[in-house]
Amino acid sequence: MTQVASVRVSIVRAVLDEFVRRGGDGALIRRRYGLQPEILNDPAITVPITRYVAMFEDMAALVADPLFGARIGSALRPADLGPVGLLISRSSSIHVALRRMTDYFNSLQSATQSHLSESDGYMLWTYRLEDSAIWPRRQDTEFTLTSLVQLLRAGFRSNWKPYAVHFEHAAPEDERDAAELPRLLGAPVRFNAATNGLLLDAADAHAVYRHEDRDMVEVLERYLAELAVPFRPMETWRERVLALIASGLGQKNIRLDRLAADLGVTPRSLQRRLADEGTSLRILLNEHRAEIAARHLQTGVGSIASLAEMLGYADGTAFWRAHKRWIGEPPSARRAAAREARRKG
Repeated sequence: MTQVASVRVSIVRAVLDEFVRRGGDGALIRRRYGLQPEILNDPAITVPITRYVAMFEDMAALVADPLFGARIGSALRPADLGPVGLLISRSSSIHVALRRMTDYFNSLQSATQSHLSESDGYMLWTYRLEDSAIWPRRQDTEFTLTSLVQLLRAGFRSNWKPYAVHFEHAAPEDERDAAELPRLLGAPVRFNAATNGLLLDAADAHAVYRHEDRDMVEVLERYLAELAVPFRPMETWRERVLALIASGLGQKNIRLDRLAADLGVTPRSLQRRLADEGTSLRILLNEHRAEIAARHLQTGVGSIASLAEMLGYADGTAFWRAHKRWIGEPPSARRAAAREARRKG
């Protein structure tokens, strides 16, 4: 049975507390989103992610702070995330911390894709909500990535910073907000990216900072495994391949042999299993590209060339041809129609 995507109420409560501390009307939010005291005070309860993300966006609007999620994330302490925060901050290296964040993210929320990869001297940790219909979701995304940066600073080096940070959403309309976000993260920010992620130096990530307390780690990992939010595992090869495409698009070449290696099968076996499900890597790659392109053309994108690069095309012409093949019109026409609709709305 498919589970409803959800988030631990402890995270919801932490965000709500910060909202109130910044002058927000907590009673209004509790009424609007059905957060009765008995829900907020029960650590075993989870809240639907759709409700949580909408609440987060609402809070930012109510306190008139587009960087609400990023600001509270940058002030996070390891203890605020409970056992996950403690485990990450006491890991032997940044690489181990990110691997554990990937492994145990579902103890905080479900229906979320996080992936850690390494190539050409860089490490990439990516994050995205599986349901593309949950939009906008800027506050959740900026909160998640600034929180992780803050956890790594608390656990390893107070002046630590990633090489770059990527966000799938557009840049803030206010130039001051667009400039503030890189300051909070300590790194250049790329908006309108194919996915959300932290790009960091691999050598630094592998550096050992401490010897771990193995007894403590085992206790925490066992507890987190029991705490994991129920979720429906990816049952089809289509789902598994789409998850890997989403984590790597725009960062590296999406190739059958690499995907097969990540999934622990041979390229021929993966090709055959996809064919058994009536699909192929080419079909899935185009499907994901079309979904990302539609969203960015609808909400606004800096240029067709930048969107083409994000989607892994060699140039804008290749993307233009692909988009025309998908829906029968060039991307510029779709973007112009979206702008006209926003102007009239």
